[in-house]
Amino acid sequence: MPWVSAKSADRLVYMQIVKLPFGKRLRVESFKGDRWIEIVKIDENNYKIIEHGFNNNVYNVTENDLKRILKELFGVEFPRSHQLRIVITS
Repeated sequence: MPWVSAKSADRLVYMQIVKLPFGKRLRVESFKGDRWIEIVKIDENNYKIIEHGFNNNVYNVTENDLKRILKELFGVEFPRSHQLRIVITS
């Protein structure tokens, strides 16, 4: 899944990360690759979000907060992006 529209990326990422097995990583990158958000599924209900770009933070969130935090981070990290790259790694 190389390129997706930035407008629908938060919903697509949420659906993909919920389905991923434990320990897998999903990375969303800007076109230049200088800004990214990486989500790791720790266990059934907990996720670790690593933000690298305008802000460099690490968040530990539950599934209930995941959708809201993703939407906020996408707005901060990719405000003018039209296309985003999605990469799934182990």
